[in-house]
Amino acid sequence: MRERFRLFVYGHLRRGQIGYDRLGLERRAAWLGEARIHGRLYDIGAYPGLILGSADVVHGEVIGFDDTALWDPIDAYEECDSSQPETSEYRRVEVDLLGEDARAWVYVFNRPVEDLTLIASGVWSAGRTAPG
Repeated sequence: MRERFRLFVYGHLRRGQIGYDRLGLERRAAWLGEARIHGRLYDIGAYPGLILGSADVVHGEVIGFDDTALWDPIDAYEECDSSQPETSEYRRVEVDLLGEDARAWVYVFNRPVEDLTLIASGVWSAGRTAPG
C-alpha cells in the first residue's frame, strides 16, 4: 500500500523518540526509511528546529500514513496551527527529499535562530528526550 501522506521527521517524531511513542506512530504510521533534505538544524534545548533554504543537509526519517485525522495530534505536538501561522512555533510545509523523486511534509521552525546553536552534522542526537 502506498501511503497518501509522507512526513519527514528529524527529532522527537523519529522512531524510538518520545513524540513517536506518545502519538502511537508505531501503530498509526509506516516507517518508510531514512531520508535527507536541504536545510539547517538548530539546537533549541529539548528538541531541534529546522530552517529550510540552505545547501546544508538534515538527516531524518520518513513516515507515511493515510488517515487525515492523524495530522491534528501531530500538528498539536509540533505546536503548528495553520490558522495562525505567524504565532505557531512550527509551520508544516512540503519539501523535496534529496536523492529521491519524492516529496514529504516537514515541520519548519518558525522563530529566530540567531541565538541558537547550529547542529552542523544535520543529525539531532537520537539519545535526547524531552522533559516530562
